[in-house]
Amino acid sequence: MDTRTEIRLRLTPQEVAGLAALTVGLRGVTEAELTEEDAAVAALELALTRLIEDFEVPDESARARVQQARDELRAHWVRGGASL
Repeated sequence: MDTRTEIRLRLTPQEVAGLAALTVGLRGVTEAELTEEDAAVAALELALTRLIEDFEVPDESARARVQQARDELRAHWVRGGASL
């Protein structure tokens, strides 16, 4: 059963170029064929981690939600070595 949800993003040309560059960079680091989706998920995981480790999220419930989301993402990690 596929539990994925399709999300459409509207990106500027600069954002598309950034995502493409991230994808190419991750491919080089992981030595694996990664997609733009893999790169976006890796960036999401890094953003959640940075919120937890590098910033003080003042609202405790928001911080707990960030922590839970990151933990769930890692527990069900299907994108292998794409993590930053």
